[in-house]
Amino acid sequence: MTYQGQTPAGGTLFNSTLSRRTLLRGAIAAGVTIPVLNALAGCAPTAPGTTYTGTLSMTAWEAYPDQIRANLDAFTAATDVKVDLSLIPNVGYVSALQTRLLGGEGVDVFYNFAYTSTKYADQGWAADLRDFDGAEDMIADMFPSSRGYYQIPDGRIISVPYFSAIYSLFYNRSLVESVGGSGEPKTKAEIYDLSEKLKAAGVESPYGAYWTKQFCEEYLLNYLLADGVTPFDDKGAPVFADDPKTTEVLEWWTAMYQDGMTSQGILTADPGVHVTAMAQGTSAFFELHHYFLKEIRVAAGPQSENVDMAYRSPGSDGKALQIGEVVQMGGALEGDRAQDAWNLLKHYGWKDDSGSYSTFISWAQSAALLAPYPGLFKEEAFRAAFPEYYDMDKLSDAFENNTAAVSARVSPWYATFQTAVGDRIQAMLIGEATVKETIDGLSADAIDAAGS
Repeated sequence: MTYQGQTPAGGTLFNSTLSRRTLLRGAIAAGVTIPVLNALAGCAPTAPGTTYTGTLSMTAWEAYPDQIRANLDAFTAATDVKVDLSLIPNVGYVSALQTRLLGGEGVDVFYNFAYTSTKYADQGWAADLRDFDGAEDMIADMFPSSRGYYQIPDGRIISVPYFSAIYSLFYNRSLVESVGGSGEPKTKAEIYDLSEKLKAAGVESPYGAYWTKQFCEEYLLNYLLADGVTPFDDKGAPVFADDPKTTEVLEWWTAMYQDGMTSQGILTADPGVHVTAMAQGTSAFFELHHYFLKEIRVAAGPQSENVDMAYRSPGSDGKALQIGEVVQMGGALEGDRAQDAWNLLKHYGWKDDSGSYSTFISWAQSAALLAPYPGLFKEEAFRAAFPEYYDMDKLSDAFENNTAAVSARVSPWYATFQTAVGDRIQAMLIGEATVKETIDGLSADAIDAAGS
């Protein structure tokens, strides 16, 4: 194993002829930012203070719009409350939504990214849901590891789930076996060793991941958690900087890139490139959200059927990052309008009036998305929505016992830190900063962001 030497090496991206639209369906569903050209669409929402007519406004990003409308139609059929849907492209969604709110355009219910949700609550743009009947029950119904995304430390309940996902490693069992491996890799060192052998055997870019600047932060947390590193303490302090295992993790990360275990284009390539590489067999490993297994299988390349999912993240501890985005209620709602908006949030982000997690079952059928409720995993319709190559018992166990949501990610300061991570990690990978400089810089960034 040579990765301690950090020898530079390069590679090339695989040029696919498979349908880009097919490959990226799951990515945009979960807020993975892929450039899109769609124009702003939908109805203008009702401004706060205007007379409530019995029709709510909802704003979402452009992912599975037909499924969103179907979910809203189901709510309307059950309650007689209509919902006008407004769609914003995923790229630039937060700034566009904020512009609407600052311009006085009220939005009753809206999608949001978890890392901006507390900011919206603090600004009064999103409601505290504690006064609504069932809000505390909703939180109690969640996996304990997930609750910090929706109920923040001061007790406020600021959102409901849109979806959840867990980071997962996908591996080509046939290619792994061809170089002497057996089953899923258990550690990062094993991934490196297998990648080195696969590279020597002619596999073009053994390891793939979505290492763009925007997503480096998620990978940083995922890689640290897998090796037992606590990223932040309960007060948000960057305790990862004091753990010697952080250095080992970042040395591995640097070596994977500089020693040519990845493509040189991994820092800019979108997930569809990696899905194609897995389907074609020019990569043997890909690490991203669990639903990408479906994308790899649906791609129907010559190696798609040989790709499986590891239900344990490679590392000494085996824990993976749990992520998810949220739905929030506008902060200025009152009376019937507020109650109807809460009923929509419950239907969309928890249970319908019959007690079924119907919206999440629909998302499982559309995109293999998860939600943070143990009861959901027991619903037969939910389990049946996943293709047979998912082991639902292992997936449920991983979600409940072997993932962490990292509640610091919903802190008001975190978006500033998140932006800095991509620049620092990519500088490290291309040799413009040492591992120590990167760790010191990330620690300072977190402290500065939290203090600002």
